[in-house]
Amino acid sequence: MPSTYTANSGIELPANGEQSSTWGNTVNDNMNIIDRLVNGVGSISLSGTTHTITTLDGTVSDGHYKVLLLAGSPSGTNTVTLTPNSAQHVYIVKNNCGQTATFTQGSGANVSVLNGTSKIIYSDGAGSGAAVVDITTGLDLGFPGSGNSPKLGGNTNGDF
Repeated sequence: MPSTYTANSGIELPANGEQSSTWGNTVNDNMNIIDRLVNGVGSISLSGTTHTITTLDGTVSDGHYKVLLLAGSPSGTNTVTLTPNSAQHVYIVKNNCGQTATFTQGSGANVSVLNGTSKIIYSDGAGSGAAVVDITTGLDLGFPGSGNSPKLGGNTNGDF
């Protein structure tokens, strides 16, 4: 039985007995993918009006980054397609490309990140009907004045 790959991150899962005495490269590639998923910050240069960010199986790719720093000189609103449409992923996006970047994964909802703003988004990986969701919309971090002040160290009056 040949290797398989995890559904969302493309980490290689060697089959039993496969790659005997040669699995070192696979482990190293997987560790690089995990490192990028956890802490990776990638600069993505946009041009034109479309761009694709792909998560590849077994190979470090732009789709593995945790943080996407958008730059470049797109000619208008840039549609950024996340592939494959079956992969779930959370991204922190900072858009400094000079245009709006609209993230899509399938025929479901899209998220537009205006120039000069940041959002936390996720792709739901639902296949052809996949959606991208802005999880920062309505996010209450519990700061004073938000109606839900955080209570630290058992402090119940909202003071820090």
